[in-house]
Amino acid sequence: MCNSQVIKHSNLTDLVGPSVQLVENESVPDQLFHGSLTWSQLRSGLSLHCSDCRELNNFTTQTAVDPHLALLIFLEGRSDVDFDDHRVSLGCRNAGNGRPIAEGVALALTEPVLFRRRARRGAQIRKVCVSLTPEWFETTGADYAVACKLAGLDRQHLATRHWQPSTRLLALVEQMLSPPDYNPLLQHLYLESRALEIASEAMSLASGQPAPTQRGLRPQEHQRIRRTLELLQSDTAADWSLERIAREVGVNVSTLQRQFQASQGMSLFEYQRRHKLLQAREALERQGVSVSHAAWQAGYSSAANFSTAFKRAFGLTPKQARARI
Repeated sequence: MCNSQVIKHSNLTDLVGPSVQLVENESVPDQLFHGSLTWSQLRSGLSLHCSDCRELNNFTTQTAVDPHLALLIFLEGRSDVDFDDHRVSLGCRNAGNGRPIAEGVALALTEPVLFRRRARRGAQIRKVCVSLTPEWFETTGADYAVACKLAGLDRQHLATRHWQPSTRLLALVEQMLSPPDYNPLLQHLYLESRALEIASEAMSLASGQPAPTQRGLRPQEHQRIRRTLELLQSDTAADWSLERIAREVGVNVSTLQRQFQASQGMSLFEYQRRHKLLQAREALERQGVSVSHAAWQAGYSSAANFSTAFKRAFGLTPKQARARI
């Protein structure tokens, strides 16, 4: 999700779903966004939309949407949207120093609408949206109207409530925008668990109930972790010591370890080890390298120790992974 790319008109539907279209009566630019833009159906009635991108042109997208409760957290930027003929602007306000003030929005749709969103060239958007349908609430034994009321909303169509995200919620959103580099199954489980945490925390805040007190990270600390993830995922820091990584991002080792654990839910060492194991698995399954070569690539001097760690992580042996090609 955190891989940066130029998103073109031709691959928009692959990233955000086949129902999203550009408005036909507008000139259609080829390049739409630069960054990361995803939409995931995590479970029937539970979906996740993440944006961490810059808009490259002026254009309008539209899609038909069914009733649902939308919980949006903006870290940066605003969205100008229409629900049928009802126009609203959602997103961050600017502080006196020019920095964006994070904004939470709960919005209830009680009937189907045509949703339109207008992009503006140069706008930077960083946000996460968790959507929950009435059917999803029914599967959990809850009632949609009760859930909307819990989120501080009445039963009126397009009822909206704005609130200030907690530090814990901001940390969860940052994790969604820069998730660990898991395999597809673990990635899905990770995103679903975090989406439900976001929904729970967001509904608590929207209702005015006090959120649990937890240590969160400040915006500059999240930026530091994003830089650390870039170094690790690009393999720039593959052979670096913890001291060098910490020096590169401007803190000491103990501070980096504490902040990384708070952001990613695992230590930096655990993240590096899993990242290398994932690379080794890809080499086994796609390139057919030997188990000993994959062990070396993952940083193991012993093929036996590599096999043990590999099976613990993925539930199959390196030989079984290699046999898949």
